[in-house]
Amino acid sequence: MASVKACAPYFYMIVSQFAYAGSSILGKLALGQGLSALVFVVYRHLIAMLILAPLAYVLERNRRPSFSFGVMLKIFILAMLGIIIQQNVYYVGLHLISPTVASALGNAIPTFTFLLAIVLRMEMLNLKTVKGGPSL
Repeated sequence: MASVKACAPYFYMIVSQFAYAGSSILGKLALGQGLSALVFVVYRHLIAMLILAPLAYVLERNRRPSFSFGVMLKIFILAMLGIIIQQNVYYVGLHLISPTVASALGNAIPTFTFLLAIVLRMEMLNLKTVKGGPSL
């Protein structure tokens, strides 16, 4: 019999997928009742902040860097260019399509991230090798 520690990653991945599916279904229901996608994203971020901020403060207070203007600016830029845009596009799209398609399209995000990294020359792609990376 497999140990509990060995099965934990699989269990957490399954729970995570159920959470994403539940979030998509609840989002579709809220948008179907007339809630704006932009307002829904704001509510979602406020709820996440209220849940995670106290945990982060208690668990990370001795390990976090000093909260300078530079750190705050980096967090703001990453939030605006990353998750805010992604969630707004996701929920506007969810209003127009089914939760199943929206969840499936969410799995394409790593592909777009990799293509963007190639365009920005952060990754190398070599189609002549089996690994696809630069040959050494």
